[in-house]
Amino acid sequence: MKRQYLLVAFLLAFLPSSFGQNKATAIPSTYDRSSLTLIHINNIESKVKEQFLNVKVPDKYFENKIDLKSIQLSQNTGNKNFDPNSITEILNREKIGAKIISYWYSRQGDGTMSADRFLERGMYNATDADVLEAKGTKRGVEAIKDYGDKLISNSFAVVLDYYALREINEGNSRGWYSDVKLYLFKVVFDDATQAKLYNECWIYTDDSAETKAKKKTAFDQMNFRMEYVSQASSPVSEQDFINPPANTITLTQDQLLEGVLQTGLDNCLNKVENNVEAMKVKASIYQTNPPRAKIGEKEGLKVDQLYFAYEYVYKEKTKSTKALRRSELRAKNVVNNSGIASGSSGMSTFYQVAAGHLHTGFTLQQHNELGIGVYFGSEFGNMGGLSARIEKRTGGIPAMYIFIEGSMQNKIYYSMPDKQSYLLSSQKVYFIRGDLGVAKGIRLIRTLELAPYVSIGYEAAKSNDWKNNAQFNGDMLGSLYWKYGANLSLNLRYNIQLVGGVGGYLFLYAEDSKGEITIGGQKANYDYFFRDRAWGEAFSTYAGVRVQF
Repeated sequence: MKRQYLLVAFLLAFLPSSFGQNKATAIPSTYDRSSLTLIHINNIESKVKEQFLNVKVPDKYFENKIDLKSIQLSQNTGNKNFDPNSITEILNREKIGAKIISYWYSRQGDGTMSADRFLERGMYNATDADVLEAKGTKRGVEAIKDYGDKLISNSFAVVLDYYALREINEGNSRGWYSDVKLYLFKVVFDDATQAKLYNECWIYTDDSAETKAKKKTAFDQMNFRMEYVSQASSPVSEQDFINPPANTITLTQDQLLEGVLQTGLDNCLNKVENNVEAMKVKASIYQTNPPRAKIGEKEGLKVDQLYFAYEYVYKEKTKSTKALRRSELRAKNVVNNSGIASGSSGMSTFYQVAAGHLHTGFTLQQHNELGIGVYFGSEFGNMGGLSARIEKRTGGIPAMYIFIEGSMQNKIYYSMPDKQSYLLSSQKVYFIRGDLGVAKGIRLIRTLELAPYVSIGYEAAKSNDWKNNAQFNGDMLGSLYWKYGANLSLNLRYNIQLVGGVGGYLFLYAEDSKGEITIGGQKANYDYFFRDRAWGEAFSTYAGVRVQF
């Protein structure tokens, strides 16, 4: 017991003590929708090339479609990573930047261009705040069309490498596995490049044939450079299982392969977004009780997605403005705001998961995470021992978790019966149990969450004193159980909590390696052998630390 208390105390002492939220950082206060072009490295089989055409850009991005879908790269044996500089050289040689700019301006074979696409995207990108501000100008709402120009500088090329790809065909499962690497590149579209395009390359209807030809050539010779930005990787698998009695698999191999390609893109984008400021969604807080902001499905917002809240503070000493992080929030209700902003669209609702006061005008910034929590601690009481838990936020419902939990416990029993009802002398028993369950968090205050839960699990008991199947077949004893209770989590930081709680167990029938045990023709309950596993006795309290990733 002392060791368990010492372990919990060590975990608390090991946690960093400087979790201040007021660290200054430099972030822009506005968000402009980025656009993606998808390209894969052409070292994969033809079937993959076909399915890659079905991979979709996430809804929070515009897609810039070009005719080139793959590039060829040589790779050293055993090297899983490509040199970003070599990819940049190929992208520039293939004029990927020019192809992307051509798509933005709907450039035709004769060199003529149109502003329709980027003006339309500028309208879609505009927020209610932009619309309301534009209504106060002489040009009115038409002014927000100009926002399309600045979107072009947020054009990215995503180069995907699906390596270690293999088909799964094992027993009753079929599918695919792949390691995925994403390389991110950005089109360099600065003021000088933009000015040159408009001044020297834009063809007007009243231009002479000679001028049109000259401008077309000028565009063809322009160097729209691509530059390396970031990279991320992720292992991905998609499997389906044979469904008896028909023994069929619902999804085809092509569909499962498409799922691997799509999930690989989504997972890598989720990681790389944290490294690229332009790809992080940002919005102002419009209301504070509860917190609300005018972002939603159009920006890819999902329930329980994490956002940081920043306040911009002017520093007299440095004569500069810095963003100070004041709190953290999660999305609670996500509004469907797809379409052109009108100035009166709905707002998504958030809830705070950390201390700090919010004010209207604070900036919310997206912060991606895995949605996984890891707990380690100790149980005390009849169901004591060390315990660990891995949980996953489900999304869809705020603070809903599914979890897998495991525990270990050693106890000494005196005069416990065996399967023949003979009383055994002192027995040191080792317990291992694991369960699968679901929990629903209820936010009591900003930093305190109560999470009732229920799970189903199995406990196995062994002892070095049980030998040769004399006491129990297989020298083991076990039982299914239901577990119920509640966790109480106190935030030390938005992703680190002290966790305490209570749990009760309801054990069912006892079994050994041959199945359920019968005594006198009746199924034996588990508590026949372990009195502390009886209804009303099998309780525990616990304490530990949870870290969320």
